[in-house]
Amino acid sequence: MERPSRPVATGQGAPAVQDESTGAPSAEAALRASNLLLRALTEVQTEFIQGHGAHRLFDKLLSVMLEVTGSEYGFIGEVLRTPEGTPYLSTHAITNIAWTDELRAFYAREAPTGMEFRNLRSLFGTVMTTGEAVVANLPESDPRRGGLPEGHPPLRCFLGLPFHSATELVGMVGIANRQGGYDAGVIDFLKPLLATCCAILQGVRGEQRRRHVEEELRNSAESFRTLIERTPNAIFIHREGRVLFTNPSAVVLMGVGREEELRDKSVTELVLPGDEGTFLEPSGMRAPREARFRHHEGRRVLGEVVTVPLVFGGQPALVSIARDITERQQVQEKLLATERMVSLGTLAAGVAHEINNPLSYMLSNLSFVDDELDALAAAGEGLQGERGQEVRDALKEAISGSARVRDIVRDLKSFSRGTDDEQRGPVDMRVVLDSCVNMAWSEIRHRARLVKDYGEVPFVLGNESRLGQLFLNLLVNAAQAIPHGNLQGNEIRLTLTSELGEVVVAVRDTGEGIAPENLGRLFDPFFTTKPVGVGTGLGLSICHGIVTAMGGRISVESERGRGTTFRVFLPTVRE
Repeated sequence: MERPSRPVATGQGAPAVQDESTGAPSAEAALRASNLLLRALTEVQTEFIQGHGAHRLFDKLLSVMLEVTGSEYGFIGEVLRTPEGTPYLSTHAITNIAWTDELRAFYAREAPTGMEFRNLRSLFGTVMTTGEAVVANLPESDPRRGGLPEGHPPLRCFLGLPFHSATELVGMVGIANRQGGYDAGVIDFLKPLLATCCAILQGVRGEQRRRHVEEELRNSAESFRTLIERTPNAIFIHREGRVLFTNPSAVVLMGVGREEELRDKSVTELVLPGDEGTFLEPSGMRAPREARFRHHEGRRVLGEVVTVPLVFGGQPALVSIARDITERQQVQEKLLATERMVSLGTLAAGVAHEINNPLSYMLSNLSFVDDELDALAAAGEGLQGERGQEVRDALKEAISGSARVRDIVRDLKSFSRGTDDEQRGPVDMRVVLDSCVNMAWSEIRHRARLVKDYGEVPFVLGNESRLGQLFLNLLVNAAQAIPHGNLQGNEIRLTLTSELGEVVVAVRDTGEGIAPENLGRLFDPFFTTKPVGVGTGLGLSICHGIVTAMGGRISVESERGRGTTFRVFLPTVRE
């Protein structure tokens, strides 16, 4: 931008253009300069309100400032700061004083968007670091001067004026080479211009912030929309029990064709009776709750649901986020069945031994009875004598052995059945624990003494088969943690107590204990401290799943060399 021709100005006081008839400054010329400045400020402010570009407005202000002060060149710039807090100048208007073709090309390329100056060891740098006006009418000897590059137009005098907001340095103007130098009168005369520059820059900054916020909101909204549309979790937003919004995953979960089929539907129509609370009651700090969904095609669909409040459309609402766990539950059921078979395999040898013992003496006694009855019949004797009593005793032992075999078979059947896994009802923990002891006795009998410490407790609400699997696993683990060879010195203690509306079952052993670094991973799937080929690492993980599914919890305490205690807390049956 080439510098326009300007008349000279007076050396002191308010600037004034020369009187054209006499060549001397006049009051009329000073008034004309003031009017010129006022008119320019009014036009710039009007154009700013109309939305004109900032660089165009500052070009006009710079041109007027140079004209009314009689200066040769100058700039208007914004003071910005690096991340470290160091100020630097970004120009919004600057006179083209390029003195080489290369600099002229640089000016043409950079000036429209703003040129940056970071040298603080200069006259204009002093304005930025101090925030005060700088007047240098003898710049060659001024210690604040940083020097000029070779070929730069001469600098005979300089005026740098900062403009501030209420809290910070916003920008500055710099002008140079006014005939007679610069003084307080020039500074006072330019104060309205400085105020206008500050207002425009603050407006520009405010607009930039607004656009930045809008852009962030737009990006956030797009990201949120993408997240909602692509998340595999089903999302239902509802108010007063009516669905307001769903995402594509909700359409898939419910088995319908379009989102519109779910809109305005009652949330009670989404799930089976008894599961409405997962939608209508916020989850709070509780874990996700399970709900059975009404699939359009009648398929069985199980989901984990978290419900939290939010504002939707400017009004309070609830959002329910559901994850389809149908397949996961099916896998868990298969794992449960697998774990049962693993546990049964572990016990198979011991159970066979347990059955073999009573069968052996049953067969022996029955054979004895058969022989004795033949002998008594041949001798014509009855069962009243000593030999008759031996026959009766043998029959009693055979009956006792038969009962023992029956109990073992019953316990096996109770443990292995899986068709009623989802049925819950009152369970007598004494019966469950005694059944588990019978099943695990072959593992326990040669390792430790078994102590039962049963208190009076109410029935628990659960599934007898699942609880049998749980405590059989804990008993077998307790036995396997105790090495052979010290039967009287080791103990497995079963304790049954009631605390604060819960039944507490403790399984304590005096085995080797668990290393502290393994305690945190004990319930992780497939984690095991047993040797390769002994166990699957699923037992305790499944135990944890069984307990939590029944609304209970499980804890473990252990000390190396002193043993381990598992505590299971189960909800009682409510009246």
